[in-house]
Amino acid sequence: MRQPTSLERSCLIDCMVGSALDGMCVGLVILTESGKLSWLNRAAEDLLGVKRGEVTGELFTHVLRDPQFSAFWHEASQAEGNAMGEVTTHWPRHGELKVNASYCRSSDGEVLGRAVLFCDVTAERTVAVNLSEELTRRFLELTHDSTSAPRAPQEGLTAQELRILGHVGEGMSNAEIGEAMFISTSTVRSHLKHLYAKLDLGSRAEAIRYAIQNGLTG
Repeated sequence: MRQPTSLERSCLIDCMVGSALDGMCVGLVILTESGKLSWLNRAAEDLLGVKRGEVTGELFTHVLRDPQFSAFWHEASQAEGNAMGEVTTHWPRHGELKVNASYCRSSDGEVLGRAVLFCDVTAERTVAVNLSEELTRRFLELTHDSTSAPRAPQEGLTAQELRILGHVGEGMSNAEIGEAMFISTSTVRSHLKHLYAKLDLGSRAEAIRYAIQNGLTG
């Protein structure tokens, strides 16, 4: 039987690698040094709402239609090193993404382009939040003393923070709170960070318990 030549083996390996990258559940975009889209896999097509045949050769900034992702890429493209972040998207659908933008370099260290890797963690976060809320509510059912009056919320919280805390106690996600209050998800996270510090809360479960015990829920 004839053995494949080195060129044939190389082509076979390239084909296997390409198929593996295209089948990843994580989105992958390859950009040229000038920021033009050179290649993207199927997961990236789905997460960005585009078709590779229609956007190949376009500037990545023109391909991105979600303002949050565009803002992340604007900062990442200006960074001298690799950039990582979390992005809440609303187009083509709502999602929570973890994004990593890395430089691609030759063996001599020359910059060839950029690789943007992004993973949809929406379901993972929803499960984590729901589990935390369920465990907290069960704990309160077991330990709650119906004869005890709720404590007054600690002074120092703004009206906005109190309202957000109440929504947290009702089991709403950050995205749902943002929609209800007409603010961005990042603004919700910022308010939560501040009120966590004011109330010395270490987790969302503690925030839920605090909101329920203090009568902040609807």
